[in-house]
Amino acid sequence: MSHDVVIAGSGPLGIAAARRLAERGASVLVLEQGEAISDPPGSHFRNSDRFVAQPDSYLAAATKYLEFIDDSQPRDALPGAAVTRTVGGQGVIWTNLCPRGDALWPVMSDEEWSARYAVAEEYLFVQTDRLEQSIRQQLIGAELGKVLEATGRKVEELPVAGQFLDGGILHYTGPFDILNADVELRKKVTMRHDRVNRIVTEGHKVKHLETASGRVEARSYVIAGGAIGTPQLLFRSGIRPYALGRYLSYHPLAVCQIVVAPELCSTGDAVDVDPRIQVRPGGETPWFTLVLHDVSPFEPTGEDVEVSPNRLVEIQSICPVDNEEHKRAIFHEEGHVTFDVPLSDADLGRMSAAEAEAHELTGLLGRIRQGCALAWMPFGFAHMTGTTRMSASNDGTGIADYQGRVWDYDNLFLATNGLIPTRMSVNPTLTGVSLAIHMADHIQH
Repeated sequence: MSHDVVIAGSGPLGIAAARRLAERGASVLVLEQGEAISDPPGSHFRNSDRFVAQPDSYLAAATKYLEFIDDSQPRDALPGAAVTRTVGGQGVIWTNLCPRGDALWPVMSDEEWSARYAVAEEYLFVQTDRLEQSIRQQLIGAELGKVLEATGRKVEELPVAGQFLDGGILHYTGPFDILNADVELRKKVTMRHDRVNRIVTEGHKVKHLETASGRVEARSYVIAGGAIGTPQLLFRSGIRPYALGRYLSYHPLAVCQIVVAPELCSTGDAVDVDPRIQVRPGGETPWFTLVLHDVSPFEPTGEDVEVSPNRLVEIQSICPVDNEEHKRAIFHEEGHVTFDVPLSDADLGRMSAAEAEAHELTGLLGRIRQGCALAWMPFGFAHMTGTTRMSASNDGTGIADYQGRVWDYDNLFLATNGLIPTRMSVNPTLTGVSLAIHMADHIQH
């Protein structure tokens, strides 16, 4: 065998696992079926000069690389569910927001979680630098604090994965940056364009991967195809435990863009550093609120078509969906996937309360920009988890153990947000990368 570990998928979780394995001395082969959409391959699409010049054009351009499963479906069938097949996966188009998780489970001790998060933050270059220079950050944060701290929540800086370059431009972290931070480690990782068709097993072991180019063998195998692609490949390979696709959770995401009151903004022509504010779940409030000027899905209208960027922020309300057995992705012999995720009264209640709070915060900070009223993104669009969930025992409620190893297989591991078994309210990527590092530390080579 020419490689110790083969990883299927080049997204941030797969590449984080590759780096961690290389740091431990393993030889790693990463297989990716998608084509490059950025230069160098696997770098963040948003770092292009055109998005630096016109940041509001980014979301529409990036969405073209989302392959929606079926956007004609009703909401319980998740019309927003999509996969990204590119070098770097969704790591080349993500929004790079990196809060630590809010609903951790005992896969590790608190100290181990903290240590894994610290490594993940290093890999992703996570920081809050320069936010203290943002006038909107300080003034809006103080105004929000008057209202939200009474609910048991704090107004805090929101970490982002990226590095500021000369001139104050933020270079967004992509999988390329994770892997190429150390040239010597990079030599231990081979990238190859190839599609994995099937995992071939014998007894409790994977024998090889059947790919478009032939057979690929290693000592251990990691599937890092995202929360949809990973269980699809398991199903296609005849690995079909009861929990596969069940307990699915995601984030209904409500967004509006507001024109901030003049007294909360910078004055003159100076360009303000864009704010990134988080209000984490706390007290009796289970949703996650963001106030930032990042990416907008709207087309402004009327007199608000031209508004100074110094006057704009988006309010995002991220609501968790309960993990319940009947909420599921359904995989079909023909190769496609459908979804059945009916929202419970509790789910709908959280959404209604979050929407009401977003309207309250809008009135506190300014007014809705014309054409940018609060709207829910297509359901399933954001942060799918649970489709290959971890479980403490092989009792039918999980796909993998607490080391990321698929139950009943000695050398098959997963690196995907699908492992997350809890109702997490915050963006899951940093937690997913932490799990990928944790998993890689348990692979013998």
